[in-house]
Amino acid sequence: MHRALHRLLTGSAAALMAAAAVAVPGTPALAADPAVRLYFPDISVVAPAPKVSPLYAWITVPDKAGDVPAPIGKMTVRVDTADVADIVTVTSVGDFENGEEQSCATSGAVITCTFTGPSELEPGINLVPLVALQVAAKAGVAQDADGKLEFSVRLDDAPAVTTSSTVTIGEGVDLAAVLGTPRTVAPGANVDAAPRVSNAGTKPVKSVVLILVGLDPSLSKDSFSNCRYGFLTLCTFDDELATGTTYELSAPMRLKIPADAAAGSSAEVFSSWHTPSDFKELIGIVSELNDEVFGPKGTGAPVRLRPVPASGAAKRAAANQVDTKPENNALISEFVVGGSRRPDMAAVGATITGDVGDKVRTRVGFTNNGPGTLYHSTFTNTDPGTHIRVPAGVKAVGVDERCFPLSSDEEFEPEDSAEDLTGASEYLCLLTGGTTKPKASALFDFTFQVREKPSAAAGRVTINENAFVDEDPIDRDGGNDTAKIAVELSGGSGGGLAVTGANAGLLGAGGAVLLLAGAIGLLLVRRRRVRFTA
Repeated sequence: MHRALHRLLTGSAAALMAAAAVAVPGTPALAADPAVRLYFPDISVVAPAPKVSPLYAWITVPDKAGDVPAPIGKMTVRVDTADVADIVTVTSVGDFENGEEQSCATSGAVITCTFTGPSELEPGINLVPLVALQVAAKAGVAQDADGKLEFSVRLDDAPAVTTSSTVTIGEGVDLAAVLGTPRTVAPGANVDAAPRVSNAGTKPVKSVVLILVGLDPSLSKDSFSNCRYGFLTLCTFDDELATGTTYELSAPMRLKIPADAAAGSSAEVFSSWHTPSDFKELIGIVSELNDEVFGPKGTGAPVRLRPVPASGAAKRAAANQVDTKPENNALISEFVVGGSRRPDMAAVGATITGDVGDKVRTRVGFTNNGPGTLYHSTFTNTDPGTHIRVPAGVKAVGVDERCFPLSSDEEFEPEDSAEDLTGASEYLCLLTGGTTKPKASALFDFTFQVREKPSAAAGRVTINENAFVDEDPIDRDGGNDTAKIAVELSGGSGGGLAVTGANAGLLGAGGAVLLLAGAIGLLLVRRRRVRFTA
């Protein structure tokens, strides 16, 4: 899971560009269609608000014995804009290009991009961004005018894979989220999440969609039938929003804060409002994972939007609408647990004992000295970020899947790190789910091998470092945030497999609070082994 997260965190837009695999004897070949599928959303635009969207490829490499990756060769992407040339201007986004490995050129109504590699695709499902396109409506074009974008992708000498997308001129509107203020909530108390939205434009808005990221469904006391509760929370409203009017939920989304939650725990809920057209474009890439992303529908009465204050009648809204100012659609609501149960977290180190060649299983991390339980999937600041500096005399030959490398020694090759993260000199380990109760520990599993030229120099474990903790840490005592990873040479014959370090731990798996695109991306990686391929 965090191997994929590492690639997302360290990759630039250029690093996400990829090509398709070529069949080579002894390695997995890309299966025939539909193993390669293209996706670009149907898109609605208005002047002067252009949209940028990537063309994606879902590429499946068959799983075979040994999980051998498929090498990547030349790929050619062709975008034919002839059918939309009278209504929009389509251009490739230069910042999305993959340096020397990608070149794009436009000839008449056709954009052609070529990718040369070399790279590899891992066995399983690979989600590959191919090229980003900006679509801008031309001035004076009538509303509802439309046309087709035609796409084709050729993987080396294989037959081209094709798809198309409808481009429509919509009606411009402006939804604006209404900012709230952070609130302090007592442990065990209820708190209402009540996002508001205003129609800040000059035209009525027909129907809106509310997306919430970071709202833990386990805390929800409500179950509205027009909402879905899952990795993301989604609510749809058929209400028409009059111009110049602010709306609120007819009933708040009520959350129950755990009674044993540590004081200072902070929950951040990212809320964003969208027109149905914009929403469909936003989440279309994960449409086949609908149930996993959004979860089941609520079973209670629906929640509605009501004006604050009530507004008069407005003229009828158009069906196909586009938000011209999406930058004001979102807000973050913050809830902070009050009280005096602020916890103390202490780093947990270990002692590695062995001789040259010995492999020593070790567990390091942190202990929650209490009081208060750390809820890692509910609150955003309850993971202190465990930074591990490997002792110079050993090499990491086994790495917990929740950890990824920060720096490397001379033997570590980042280009080979998609599946093997061993050999780095520093690691960052993250918990994104579960709980750590008072007096319990959250530990990460490593196997260290004593080097041929051993050294007794110690490594260390550090938590709550400013570089890795975005929010103010809730730890009340920073004096115990560092612990040694000591090395003791036994002088034996070597070759054994010892176990040392702390003896208790908690595994974490859950949802991180990210913005919408990142949240969906991590869900794809976690639940379907979908890789974002660089």
